[in-house]
Amino acid sequence: MKGGGGETSKVVLGCVGAALAAALLVGPVQDFIDARSPAGEEPDLLFFNSPGLVQKMALGFEPLLADLYWMRTIQYYGRRDDEGRRRESFGNLYTLLDITTTLDPGLQDAYRAGSCFLSEPPPVGAGRPDLALELLKKGARAHPREWRLVYERGFVHYLYLKDYAAAGDTWLEAGRVPGAPEWLAGLAAMALSKGGAEEVAVALWRRQYEEATSDAVRDNARNHLHSLQVKRDLAELRDRIERHRAATGSFPPSLRTPRDPMGTPYAYDPRSGRVELDPGSAVRFLDLP
Repeated sequence: MKGGGGETSKVVLGCVGAALAAALLVGPVQDFIDARSPAGEEPDLLFFNSPGLVQKMALGFEPLLADLYWMRTIQYYGRRDDEGRRRESFGNLYTLLDITTTLDPGLQDAYRAGSCFLSEPPPVGAGRPDLALELLKKGARAHPREWRLVYERGFVHYLYLKDYAAAGDTWLEAGRVPGAPEWLAGLAAMALSKGGAEEVAVALWRRQYEEATSDAVRDNARNHLHSLQVKRDLAELRDRIERHRAATGSFPPSLRTPRDPMGTPYAYDPRSGRVELDPGSAVRFLDLP
């Protein structure tokens, strides 16, 4: 009897080991194929592109495989050097995020960071806020008591789709989720009454920066906040230069400028009257509308 039990245990352990090996091979097989793709070929081919199929292949190791796919998604998003070879900007980004969140619906960073990756216009992101909304709705279905996933939908409506009414309504919806902060109601009121105001955009990016659990999302929010500050500073400086020129007929011989958000003074050329972000500044400037 003992011998039979030992043989059974070996069989069970063998099956478990084979299942784990099969699950873990999904990512490396895709990487192997990617590494051997011809230099001129479309770099975004996915050989495992069905969430349902990958879930079946996981054989009970879904959380582990989800972590592998999430790491792969981050690597894919960060591979900006492939942008010129892609037929569609980040064309497989949503598929990778869909697979990740199907394997592990509890991976909230994938919904929140993924929505930013999808929403940002090229070359920073995929330029697909519509897919970002789909991803966040999927997350809300998996986490009906998580107000942040609803809040992020309003963020997409406001900043990327310019649909201020939808943003306001979505933030009101987020405010009704148990445990949601009171400031959501004020944010909704601002969006519904002042749609498009710069103050709302600054408040949004600041909240995004403070609430972010992903370094990529936090960095993106910081870059937007810095860029908004730079645009405001440059507008004020150019107004000062123009008023001096109108009064004297010439540009100011010197200009006392504030420092940009990273501590570097703005560059001023008294011959042309041009003032701009110093080329040596550490600010990653985004040309925001």
